[in-house]
Amino acid sequence: MLINSKSGLLVLLMLVFLVNLAETSWEAANDTQSATSSNEYKAAFGVHNLEPEFINFEFHDQTPKWAIYAYSLSYFALFPVLALGVLVAMARRKQLAPLRVLCLAVAADYLMSLPWFLFFPVPERWAYPGSNAILLSDQWSSSLIDSIRPISALNNSFPSTHVSLMVIIITACWLFQVRLRLTVTALGMTVILATFVLGIHWLADILAGVAVGLLSVAIAWRWTDTSERHELATEFGHAAVISKPRPVRPLTAADSVRL
Repeated sequence: MLINSKSGLLVLLMLVFLVNLAETSWEAANDTQSATSSNEYKAAFGVHNLEPEFINFEFHDQTPKWAIYAYSLSYFALFPVLALGVLVAMARRKQLAPLRVLCLAVAADYLMSLPWFLFFPVPERWAYPGSNAILLSDQWSSSLIDSIRPISALNNSFPSTHVSLMVIIITACWLFQVRLRLTVTALGMTVILATFVLGIHWLADILAGVAVGLLSVAIAWRWTDTSERHELATEFGHAAVISKPRPVRPLTAADSVRL
């Protein structure tokens, strides 16, 4: 099967990427409306009303230059570097389970997100005039957002794919005790924060992304059979893995006396 070899799992990842590319291209070719009209406007209005009162982007255009550069680098450059690094680390493991969990979680993440992209299209925060936000990365260079737009449609904001994939990466690092997992976690948190600071995602997008990411890992872990779980438990000491049943000792004459 596709998921029973490392090459097959990498093919699965490529298929997810190609389907996402096709979906984004199809949306771009058929969307003749602006980002804040019709269903998109209603969806943006809905998530905007869910925002707490203390979240205010009124002075978003006054963000310091250092913050614009730092968060732009995190969102556009650090994210793919972390993703590729963890993928390579999982692929180099002797066991297949770490790579399988990572790849299946990414596939599950996209399958759960796709219906929302198609039937509940939420425009990015900066594209909705009522949010007062701007796309901060454009203050550095508009080519940054243009570089990922072919795989990140303007109206595919909910749930945040950047957040859900980053949650998958961080969780997998801890689940399989990847080296430098503390560093990956710290850097990954800057990626998640960047989705908000740059004016790209709503709070609802981020929270939904966290939930989808965790659920995707849980679904992928369920595909790991019992024998693999025991092997992983031995190596990584997972308390949550079902332990092997203790062998039953046959009764002896001494036991019958005690009874």
